[in-house]
Formats: sequence, C-alpha cells, structure tokens
Amino acid sequence: MQLEQRHIDALGRAETLMFHSDFCPYLELKELLADGTPQARSQFRILFTSFYGLNAAGLTDNFRDRYFDILFGVSVEGDGEPNAAAIVERLYDIRNRQGQRTLQFSFVSKLVSIHREGRPIYDRHVLKFFHRRDPAERKKSDRISWYVGFLNDVAANYGAWAQDVRVIPIVDRLKARDERLAGCHVVRLMDFLVWKVGNRKLL
Repeated sequence: MQLEQRHIDALGRAETLMFHSDFCPYLELKELLADGTPQARSQFRILFTSFYGLNAAGLTDNFRDRYFDILFGVSVEGDGEPNAAAIVERLYDIRNRQGQRTLQFSFVSKLVSIHREGRPIYDRHVLKFFHRRDPAERKKSDRISWYVGFLNDVAANYGAWAQDVRVIPIVDRLKARDERLAGCHVVRLMDFLVWKVGNRKLL
C-alpha cells in the first residue's frame, strides 16, 4: 500500500497524541514475560487482559485459561515464531458465552506479537487503515489463510514505511518519548501509530 499525504499527516498527528499509557503497559509486559516467575506471570496475565481487552468479546474463563496456557507454553527459538493459524484453530473449539465458536484473529495476533515484535497486531483500526475487511462470508480455512496473508502484507508495509523519509521523523519522535521504545521493532512502533490513528479517527 502506497502512503498518501493524508496517511502521513494522520501518522504525524497520532504521534503528537500518544500518551505513555498507550505504550508503557506493553513495555512492562515485555519485562514480565522475560521474567518467567510465577509472580511475574500472574502480573503479566492481569496486565495483558486489561491492556488488550481480553475481558471483552464474550470470552469465557475457559478461553482465557487456554489462551494463557498457549501464550506461556510457546517455545520460540532462532527465527521461529508461534504458528498463528494453528493457534486460531485451537482456540476456535472453545465456545464463547453465547455458545458460538469464533475466530479470534485479533487476540491471536497479540499472542504472537508479544513473542515476536516483528509480527503486527490485527484489529479494526489496522483493517480500516489498509481499507480491508475480514471476508466473513468465506469458509473458515479460507478466512484463516486470508488472515495470515494479510498480516504478512501489513508487516512488509510497516517495514517499508519506516524507510520513508516522511515517516522516519515521526518514528524518531515516538522513540524519543521513552528510551525503551528505541529497542522496539519498527513494526511495533508502527502498530502504536496506526492504532492511535484509528482510535482518534484521524483518517
């Protein structure tokens, strides 16, 4: 996707509207996950649930228990990463409070991205920024394939945009807000900005 000037303007405005509460919980989550102690994992679960809204969408305690079992059980070595498609399938079998099976694309993207910063987050704000929509009318396997492909495209675009001379100053200003942001993957920084664009309806 080619960035138009209106996208650049929106990203720049998003950076000026960024609060520490928009990114500090994420930075704390990284530290807690690296800790690995039972106390840290308990704190991680509470903060992750609050920050990413895991109490929403009619999800059950059973779902959340399974979700965090998967998150804490992930073993990532070298260039590997959690298998998003497989996790979506595993969680699909757990019905929500309405008794329905759902494809939890957004929450799975957050699970993957907490382990691999180079993987983007999926939510309605990202879809709107890219002028895309979930092909809900397709069968499950096709929707999952679309989801994986879309996130690959998002990651590639974020990487390319970060090299755009119009975007570099915006990202640099964001990094200057907290020294820990300088150590974050550019995909995560773009995630913050695109989320803020959508959250504040800047496009």
